[in-house]
Amino acid sequence: MSRRFLVFDGDGELVGAFAAWEDAHAWAHLRSAEPATIGPVQVEDRDERRTWTMDGGDHCRLTVWRRHVEYGYCAPSSPEPMPPTTFVPPSAPPPGTVGPRPRNRQRRQVIAS
Repeated sequence: MSRRFLVFDGDGELVGAFAAWEDAHAWAHLRSAEPATIGPVQVEDRDERRTWTMDGGDHCRLTVWRRHVEYGYCAPSSPEPMPPTTFVPPSAPPPGTVGPRPRNRQRRQVIAS
C-alpha cells in the first residue's frame, strides 16, 4: 500500500502521508484548525497533480497543476554550417551632441536695470 497523499504545513514541512484521500483530507482539516499549526495546510496528490489547501475552518481550495504536454519534435535540420556573423559596434555620435554639461562652464548673470 503506497502513501499517495502527502500533507504539508505552511512552512513546507511534511507532517503526514496517507493512502486514502478521505483520510488525508479529514486529517488536514483537523490539523489546520489547531492553533499552533503554521498554515495553510496542503494535501498533495502527485499522481493526479492536485493540491488541496486548507486555510483553517471548513473550506478548502483545489488547485490542479499545469500539465507538461509534448506535441512532438521538429525534424533535425541539415548539417549546413551557419555563415559567420561579425559584430559591428555602433558608431560614436558626433562630438558635442551627446554628453554631460561641462562642470566648469561659467554661467551668464542677468543684471536687472
